[in-house]
Amino acid sequence: MNGPVLITGSSSGLGLATAKVLAGNGIPTILACRDASRAAAAKQQISAVAPQAEVEIVIVDLASIDSVHQAATEMAARELTPSAIICNAGLQIVDGVESSTDGYEMTFATNHLGHFQLVGELLDALEPGARVVVVSSDVHQGPGKSGGFPAPEWAAPGILADAERQRRRPSSRDGRVRYATSKLANVYFAYELARRVEQRGITVNAFDPGLMPETQLSRNYPTVMRRGFQLMAPLIRLMVPVARPLAQSADDLAWLATAPELAECTGSYFTGRNKVPSAPESYDADRARELWTASELLVQKR
Repeated sequence: MNGPVLITGSSSGLGLATAKVLAGNGIPTILACRDASRAAAAKQQISAVAPQAEVEIVIVDLASIDSVHQAATEMAARELTPSAIICNAGLQIVDGVESSTDGYEMTFATNHLGHFQLVGELLDALEPGARVVVVSSDVHQGPGKSGGFPAPEWAAPGILADAERQRRRPSSRDGRVRYATSKLANVYFAYELARRVEQRGITVNAFDPGLMPETQLSRNYPTVMRRGFQLMAPLIRLMVPVARPLAQSADDLAWLATAPELAECTGSYFTGRNKVPSAPESYDADRARELWTASELLVQKR
């Protein structure tokens, strides 16, 4: 792998930690971030631990079709062709339903649709040997494997993307359900993309980083709950089987994106460095194709 690794959501949390691991190993990175000042601060942090690191910044708001298109166009103009894409950025909205710039339900728009569009617009430039890693989560498997997190509630993609219809669903106020559903969409996307690009020598895998109390995924929770969650992080890691240290998950994610021994591994789901089954419903190829077709139509809305 000679080109840089593109990481979305790399100004903090797992994305930034993974960028530091890659930079420390001499691998160039592209930080794809929504906020320019936070991206610059992240670059400084990486330079502090790896002074010789090659780090580029691309500003992109995954919840905006126009922003994703502009980012892909800018990358082409700057001749930034990644050897790997890590679809890491994600959010969890705790209460109520929010809309993206384009009027889509925000969780679905950010966690799935933005990554679908970004990879799609960069796909023609990827060379054989390139990799795509889609960060999902075991919350897509339901409470039995997610430490009690509620199960996803799949529906037609058009319904999942429709903010107004999501508000009218029985569980519309439970952002955790929408988050789990978006993580199931991530697995569908990874598996369908793997099938479509296999003949080009491009590999695609999904990754479960585990519960990482140190990250800012809980940033939309009430202040008291968020602070308590962060203070209890060491205890949570000891007591909750799905919890893992941020540094460990970052190492594992960097490994999945670059390890030579994984050059031909595709269409798989990893928890850490272990290849494991995803949820039974995630292997529904008809759903995956339906999601792909619907997503193509949704991102044409510009």
